[in-house]
Amino acid sequence: MSQSNVWLVTGASRGLGFDIAKTALKAGHKVLACYRGNKPQDTSKWDELEALGGIWTQLDVSSEDAESRVKAIVGEQGRIDVLVNNAGYAILGSIEDVPLDKVQAIFNTNLIGTLRTIKGVLPSMRERKSGTIVNISSSNAINPVPALGIYTATKFAMEGYTETLQTEVAAFGIRVLLVEPGATATEFASETGTGVRTQPSEPYQDGIVKQITDFLTSEQYASMGAPSIVVAERIVETIDGTGSMTGKEVDLRLPLGKDTGAGLGKKATLLANLASLEDVWGSV
Repeated sequence: MSQSNVWLVTGASRGLGFDIAKTALKAGHKVLACYRGNKPQDTSKWDELEALGGIWTQLDVSSEDAESRVKAIVGEQGRIDVLVNNAGYAILGSIEDVPLDKVQAIFNTNLIGTLRTIKGVLPSMRERKSGTIVNISSSNAINPVPALGIYTATKFAMEGYTETLQTEVAAFGIRVLLVEPGATATEFASETGTGVRTQPSEPYQDGIVKQITDFLTSEQYASMGAPSIVVAERIVETIDGTGSMTGKEVDLRLPLGKDTGAGLGKKATLLANLASLEDVWGSV
């Protein structure tokens, strides 16, 4: 790393976001760690980040004023070099069972929230012809599973616009990175974490939706994921070109985790199978 950059990390009060902020601070960067609500009663993480030089910054990406808030932060700091869109949550439940108001709410946070922050930093990044935008997606966008369909839809949508964004802003010297982590050892899908669980209706009580929902909220699942600090380290190394990423280039996607690798294998098989239909799609 040749210089210290200014990072803005959303959803930094817990889990992967906290570890990204901490790792970036240890790498010598200035980090504005965003939290949504009030200062937590348990201030251990809060104090840990401040001891490293982190600056806690209130930002609710689901709020309509999030874009103007980010622009104000850019004005206060002079610049944002790295935006990490990590804020988000999961909804567990079948497509049929999840109420539409909850669908709208998760899209407002997981998708529109990221657009608000990007719109907040882009004018400055364009003017400076420099900057990095990092969107945290999910391995579910590679290999979707039952009970996470609505959450996965937000990530598919994010991945779609991120591919477009990369092409649109390349001429301005802005780099775009799409991170696809697999299961991590966080509270992301737990009852006490940032997940929202929809109770299965009678038709889904004994099927795959109930089985996966129970598994994703179990202690067993929480202990199976990759340590979020390791995921965070790989993300920071990729942005900085240090550590395991020294001398390596990432065009857009950064898949992380053994389960993500397995999902990539399944996707490759699917695409290979489509080749057998070349006479069909090639005839149109």
